[in-house]
Order: sequence, then structure tokens, then C-alpha cells
Amino acid sequence: MFRLNRYKSEETPPPPPSQRVLIIDMPDLVMRKILDEVDLVSIMKLRKVCCAFRNFIDDTKSDSKLKEITIITKSDTIIVTYEYFLSKPLGKETPSKEITVFYENNKKGCGIRFGKGRIKHINGRKAFDVFCEDMQTVLGNQKTKISHFFFYYREDELIIEETPSPNFFQKSLELVCCRRRSENMKTFVSQNTSSIAMYNQAFDFYLKILKSRKHPLQVRYLRISVNGQDQLETLLKHMKSTELKYLVISDPRIEIYRTVERELSLDTLKNFGNLNELAVFNFLITSSLESLSHISKVHGKFKKITATEILARKETHLKSGSLFIPWFRYWIKYDEFPDESRLFELFGTPFDHFSGKTTWKFNYPKSKRNLEVSVSAAWNVEFYTCF
Repeated sequence: MFRLNRYKSEETPPPPPSQRVLIIDMPDLVMRKILDEVDLVSIMKLRKVCCAFRNFIDDTKSDSKLKEITIITKSDTIIVTYEYFLSKPLGKETPSKEITVFYENNKKGCGIRFGKGRIKHINGRKAFDVFCEDMQTVLGNQKTKISHFFFYYREDELIIEETPSPNFFQKSLELVCCRRRSENMKTFVSQNTSSIAMYNQAFDFYLKILKSRKHPLQVRYLRISVNGQDQLETLLKHMKSTELKYLVISDPRIEIYRTVERELSLDTLKNFGNLNELAVFNFLITSSLESLSHISKVHGKFKKITATEILARKETHLKSGSLFIPWFRYWIKYDEFPDESRLFELFGTPFDHFSGKTTWKFNYPKSKRNLEVSVSAAWNVEFYTCF
């Protein structure tokens, strides 16, 4: 008992609040080491602790260690799904975690929710502004390659949730075919107009982040909606051309202006020599098919194609064959094909000619696989590998 009392009497009393050491007062070297080891979501939450923490994190610019990101904008909500690495070194075998963050406006300001956690209410601020701050941290500080980057707008899920629940077959048709009942169309068009405005705001800020970076962003698979030629060219200008392998481009206005196709030049893709696949939806491609000959698979609608371009693409596929021929199937649509009849001269007798579809079959060297090239009355040319 005496010893215990003596120990207590010699114990150092806690310092007064004014003398306590906070984590932010730790040496910079220690703080930088901590930020270098913690994951992306921890950094995002630490930024919201206090202004001093936020400023230190922004000045440190630790790698976000982001693996994949999907950004979806709606009329009053932004949804971001992150997949981020949990440890180093970063690679295919490194464990990762996925979380979805919701930014939504409300009457007093906005609410932020991480995954299934509780909503954090921020009075007097807009969801878009908080989203921009997080994006500046995440994308502005990203140093390693991002595997997948998806950025598009989508209002249809919200519409379906707010209407009476359809049966499974009807819901599948609405999701796949984007068909909606007439009584919902007025609301749908109004919300889509608002969501496109939100998307353009978010996209413009995204471009601002790319311009502020010292180095181009490294992305392997990019799926993006662009509102015209300028957005596309500005975006690709700040992407590392040697890293991009897959590119999907769409027009965000398609839900409202289904019958209007805007033209899009893809001449800038000549600088992306490692691009393997390209898909373009709801745009009319004005570039020649020949200018995209370095891309193995091209899916899109061209203003004009020629028989010589189709021949060249066929020869490229056959010459690139190896012991392993990957399966693929893609369509090239067109508005004009003035010398289509020349294919009979260039390809010879068709393998099949039935019901408005003409097909030629070619053997891959040293392989049991074949390449089929078909031209149909539906204004498209199909390339297909088969046995």
C-alpha cells in the first residue's frame, strides 16, 4: 500500500489544456510518414477535422493510391466510388478496398456520406463545392496509374426509384432500353437538363485539376462523357498518351436529343499509339477510319468509310495474329460507303450472302481461328473471330 501511494504521488499530472500536444504539432517528418501510410479515405476524413490538418494535407500532397474511380452526377447529387490500395507496394496483388461517397444538397446545405455510414451534415455549403475539394485532393495528388476511370451523368436510376416498382421484365427493359412511361417524361427531361448542367460543372472542374497537375494523369481504361470537341481535346491533352489502352466516349445529351448526332473528330488519337480499343457512342466520327488504324478494335459510327480502309483493317488483324488469337467482335457503322461494291473485287467470293448480309471468311496464319468480315443492310461492317 505504501509503495502504491508513493507511485501515485510521484506520477506526473496531466498538462493543462493549453500545454497539451496535438497530432498536428508533431514534427513534419512524422506527419508526412503517417500520411504516406494511411489510405485514401482516412486522408479525406482527416481533411475535415480542422483547417490546420486540411492545409497540411494539401501542402504535403501525399499519393492518393487510387486504383479505380467512378464519378456519376445527377441533378442534385454526385456519387463517387473509389477503389484504393490499402498498403504498399502498389500492384495487382496489393489489397484494395472500395467505398462509395454521396454528396447531396439539402435545405440547409449538403450531406456527405461514406459508404453505409452516417450522413455528415454541412450547413451553408453546396455538395458540389465539397466534392470539388475532395477531387482536388484525390486527383491532384494522384501519382500512380489509375486502372479504371469512369465519369458520366445518369438520372435514370433516380427516376425508376421514385416511380411505382415495375415487374422484373419491365424494369429490365427500362434499364437497358432507357424507355420510360409518358407521364414521367416531363420530369425526366427536366431532371436530365439539370443533371447535364451539374455534369458540365463537374467536368470543367475536373479539367481545371488536370491543368494544375505537374504531370499528365496516368489512366489505363477511360470512360467519359464529353460535351463536344473542345472538352475531348482538352481532356486528352492532360492524359499520359503511352498509358491509355481503352477509351469509351459518349454524348451526355443523348437522353434528351436522341435524334441529334453531333460530329466528333478523333485526329488527336494519333498521339495515343498504345490504344487498343475505342468505342464512341452517339457521335458521328468525322475522322477517317485509316487515321485510327493503330487501334485494334474500333466501335463507332463514321461519316464515311471506304473499301480500302476495310481491306487495310482486315490485313492488320491477320498480320497481328500470334499463337493466341483473342476473341473479339465489333461493329463499324457508317453514313456513307460509296465504294462498297469494291469489296467483292478486293475480298473475292463471299463465304455467305443471305438476308441482306454478306460475309467473307479468312484464315489466321498458323491458327485454327478465322476472321469474318460482314457487311449488312443495317449500315455497318462487322469484324469477328471464330473457329
